[in-house]
Amino acid sequence: MSLLQNLSYEDYQQALTFSKEKCEIIAELANLKITLDDTNKPGEKLIKYLYRRGYSAAQYKQFLSNSQQVKTIVTYYKPQSKIAILIANSSYNDLSKLATPSVDCDSLAASLKNLGFIVLTLKNTLSSELQNILVKMVDVIPEDSYCFIFYAGHGCELCNTKCMLCIDCPTENIEMKHCVTENFVLKEVARCKPDLCIFIMDMCRMNLDRCSNPKMFEALANIEDYTIHSNLLVVYSTQSSAYEVLQIECSTTIDANVTYELKTGDTDKILPGSSQYVNALCTRLGDDLDISNLLDKVHGDVEKSFRKQRPIKVQCGVAKRSLYDPVKGNVAAVLAKVKDETKEFKNAVIF
Repeated sequence: MSLLQNLSYEDYQQALTFSKEKCEIIAELANLKITLDDTNKPGEKLIKYLYRRGYSAAQYKQFLSNSQQVKTIVTYYKPQSKIAILIANSSYNDLSKLATPSVDCDSLAASLKNLGFIVLTLKNTLSSELQNILVKMVDVIPEDSYCFIFYAGHGCELCNTKCMLCIDCPTENIEMKHCVTENFVLKEVARCKPDLCIFIMDMCRMNLDRCSNPKMFEALANIEDYTIHSNLLVVYSTQSSAYEVLQIECSTTIDANVTYELKTGDTDKILPGSSQYVNALCTRLGDDLDISNLLDKVHGDVEKSFRKQRPIKVQCGVAKRSLYDPVKGNVAAVLAKVKDETKEFKNAVIF
């Protein structure tokens, strides 16, 4: 008996709801040569082609069952390249030392490399070094690429300007030369006209005291301007202070919030992705979701964790993009340029 004669009405209606990707999987299992880009009802066209090839209802159901075992990876776009810049500041000269930034960046590096990213990690940099490297990196990133930027370390906020504090930052009389601002990063990245930029800051965002840090506030008049491009996602791991979940000796940051200082013998207690946000992020990176939905899932996991935080996501642009999206450009050529531009920096490691 033919497929259409034996297929129940419920099964046929279910087929009409199938996505193009699911229909393509079933067609491949049935060895069908079929184009589904020309229809808004791929399931209907699939059933007709299966019927014409003489497949029975039982065979169709077997194809359907087998398709459940196939992991689908949706491609939303094909960028020229995918670059990740992971920044870890932990060994501060004057501020409390942090336990997890370096470990977290290593964990993220491994995960992003598996997704086809060229990964550059920068550890314990001075402000001038970090700015220099970022400028050089943007110079070699092709237009129409994906940029993933992650920072872990001490940070601050003043008048809505977020600042990443580099390892030469003092406890008082902080100046802009000790920081790299969010504005600077976004201004530089915009130069390479990326198709997607994800910028995650896993840091405390304390409000600096104006009296103790007058030069910082004086410099606000000259803060960098930046252009908001399409498909930009900026993430703050928490509303006010970041946590490092480790059972090791406590210390305090410059705003007296509790953090954790790395002491001799503590390294055995650190696991990959041991900060709350990065642990949730690395767990979710394997999910086949567009990046906006993936970050929403990560933030939901963080909010439900035992030490509750409320991450913030700022999104500009609505086009769906995925970290799984394949690259169409020359990866080897981009990698060679990245290596050449960063070879003079001893704290830079390429994965």
